[in-house]
Amino acid sequence: MSRRVEASFRDPEGYVFIREGRVYRAIAPELAARLRRAEEIGLLGRLVAREWVVGSRFVREPQLLSFLEREHPGWHHFVEHDSLPLITYPYEWSVSMLADAAVLTLDLQIELAQAGFSLKDATPFNVQFVGTRPIFIDLGSLDVPSRFDVWYALGQFQRLFLYPLLLARYTHWDLRSYFLSNLNGRDPLFMVRVMGRLGRWRPALLLDVTLPWLLTEYSQSKPHTSQSPGSRISINREPMLWNLRRLRRKVLRLAGGYRPQGVWTDYTRTCSYTDRAEDAKREFVRSVLTHEKPKWVLDLGCNTGTYSELAAELGSCVIAADQDHDAIEMLYRRLRNTGSAIWPMVLDITNPSPGIGLNNKERQPFLERARADYVLALALIHHLIVTGNLSLDRIEQLLFDLSSQGVIVEFVPPADPMFRKLTQFRSDSFEHITLSAFRRTFSQRFSIVREFPVPDSERMLFWLRRKE
Repeated sequence: MSRRVEASFRDPEGYVFIREGRVYRAIAPELAARLRRAEEIGLLGRLVAREWVVGSRFVREPQLLSFLEREHPGWHHFVEHDSLPLITYPYEWSVSMLADAAVLTLDLQIELAQAGFSLKDATPFNVQFVGTRPIFIDLGSLDVPSRFDVWYALGQFQRLFLYPLLLARYTHWDLRSYFLSNLNGRDPLFMVRVMGRLGRWRPALLLDVTLPWLLTEYSQSKPHTSQSPGSRISINREPMLWNLRRLRRKVLRLAGGYRPQGVWTDYTRTCSYTDRAEDAKREFVRSVLTHEKPKWVLDLGCNTGTYSELAAELGSCVIAADQDHDAIEMLYRRLRNTGSAIWPMVLDITNPSPGIGLNNKERQPFLERARADYVLALALIHHLIVTGNLSLDRIEQLLFDLSSQGVIVEFVPPADPMFRKLTQFRSDSFEHITLSAFRRTFSQRFSIVREFPVPDSERMLFWLRRKE
């Protein structure tokens, strides 16, 4: 009856599993005692009410508890979590998304420390987004440390939050490259090498990169001592709280100092849509979504999210995906703290996020997590043809696999100014990309419900429904 979540195996005090569509966590007695204490003093309820922590409650119903104990021999304590609509990972986030996840982690640690608890982990994989709102999901990370003047998870926080933000801010390193190449992040030695001999002395790096690197170099030259950081007890929280607040300010400065300059951050202006064309296109999309009422919409090549917001306004949950990081960054900045049902994602659909981690199952590939009743592929097909080198039949296969009901596609012919701009340095011939070829290819597994010529252009909008 129960299916263990592949990503939940590293914590010796418990693991997550799915049973009849509900999310549970089996927990060890020591963790159960800590969580019950947090519940008794009102801490857990307060964090859930603030929407900092995913909704969680102990399983107390006798029959269900008996079932779970039989299905999970040796485990006697269980917590049920609210189910999340969609799972995303840091290598699919923008800079401000990672920064907001970092701020949540720091705020949570500050609150816990003041109540006598701590986080033993500080990784962005413990944070998910509900639309554009970050939420912490790993109650197994709750700990009672032996000392409060230091945060044991500080090094992990630096490797997985601070360092990628520093690289994005000062070297334009992208988060996908940072996280996919190493799930545990990078160490200070890597950072000082990337920043160079002069860059490592930048004020923003001194406390969190250069000093740890120097201390590591120094410690390696000295005899090893057996004393561990936890060998003495300290209840003085002020040094740790000071550092946490310093890190919070720093994270916000790094994200605020990032200036989006993506090529496609203003596609409407770039491709020279007239107001009449844009209004007509918007009305066509609105009419289809109003008629179909899809629960989930996947907006591929969403740019800064004009049509993602339209779909959300009409009641759909939306995955807004674009390979241009800065377009997603602008979308997220505009929607954060609005309660929007839009999940922004940095994603190249011709090279989507793979399965990674242990046995390539620890983090699921995008295509196993993606859900869409309808796919929007507006002003996208010509990019897939020219930049992605995809044929029409491959594009048709892709859109068919991604949608469960239908798609809205914008056909852009080779004579279109944007198509010509993309191919100005290409010797390939695209004369075979015609309306008739498009109709013939997409009629294999889709029914053409409606065609609509975009005013003041040679573009054509198609409403396609999957054949039964």
